[in-house]
Amino acid sequence: MNKLTQNVVNILGENGKKWIANLPGTIEILADYWNLSHLVPVDNMSFNYVAKAIDNSNQAVVLKIGFDTSVIADEKRALTYFDGNASIRLIDYNEKYNALLLQQATPGTTLKSLYPANDKFVIDCYVDTVQKLLNKPLNSKNGFRYISDWLKMLDGFKSDKLPEYLLKKAIYLKNTLLVSIKTEIVLHGDLHQDNILKDNDRWLAIDPKGIIGEPEFEIAAFDFIHDTELTNNLDTKKLFLNRMNIIAERSNLSAERIKNWTLVRLILSAVWHIEDNGDPGLSIKLAEMLSDDVVI
Repeated sequence: MNKLTQNVVNILGENGKKWIANLPGTIEILADYWNLSHLVPVDNMSFNYVAKAIDNSNQAVVLKIGFDTSVIADEKRALTYFDGNASIRLIDYNEKYNALLLQQATPGTTLKSLYPANDKFVIDCYVDTVQKLLNKPLNSKNGFRYISDWLKMLDGFKSDKLPEYLLKKAIYLKNTLLVSIKTEIVLHGDLHQDNILKDNDRWLAIDPKGIIGEPEFEIAAFDFIHDTELTNNLDTKKLFLNRMNIIAERSNLSAERIKNWTLVRLILSAVWHIEDNGDPGLSIKLAEMLSDDVVI
C-alpha cells in the first residue's frame, strides 16, 4: 500500500489523499456488491488497489480498483476484446466505483520471476503470448485509442531531467515509424514480464492498456535486461541487442522497428515518470545504451 499511496498522492495531490482515505470504504462496498470474501491485497500494488478474493461460487477472483477512470475503462475494453485469448478474463465491471472483477491466475507466478535464470524459456513463453494476443484481426476500432495519442506528449516536452538529444531522437523516430506502419491491430500496450502470469499450464497477460498500433510496438524489449546485468555497459548492450533480435526472429517481426520503438518507448516512459514525479533514471540509462545503435 505504501507504493500505491505514494504514486496516487504524487499524481493527484490532495485528491489522491482523499482517494486513499476513502479506499477502505470502497473495498467494503465492492466486496458486498460482488459477494467476495477472504480478500488478500497483493504486495506489489503501484497505481491500482488489487486484492485476491473468493466469490460466492468459491472461485478465485481478483478485485481491482483504480483512481483513473479512463485507464480502468480502457482495460475493461481491452479485456472484453481479447476475451480470454492469452489474457485474463473480465468477470464484471463497476463503473461507479471504477472497479474490475477479474479471473485469478493460479498459481499466478510472474514470467519475470524466472528471468534471467531461465532466459531462453522466458523468451519462448513471451513470444508465444505475444503471438496469441496479436492473432486477432482489427475488425473495428471499438473506441480504442492509437499509439499516436500516447506519443503526442513527446512533442514540446522539456525537462532538465531528460537529455535533449534523446528526446529529439525519439520524436524523429516516432514520426518516421508512425507514417510507415503497415499493419494495425489492438495491442496490449504494456506487455512486460510482470504482466504475464502462470495459470495452470498456460501464461496469461494482465493489465492491458488496449491501444491500436503495429505489432513491433508491442514488444517490451526493454524488459529483457535484468537489474543485475546493468553493471557492465558493453556486455549489457550486447545482451540487449541480441535478445531483441531473438525475439524479433521468433515473432517474425522487424528487428529494426522493434529497436526503434524500444528507444521511443523508453523516452516515453521517462517522460511519464517525470510527469508523475517519479524517477526516469532506468529508462534514460537504457535509452542512452541503445541510442548509438539507432541511426537517424
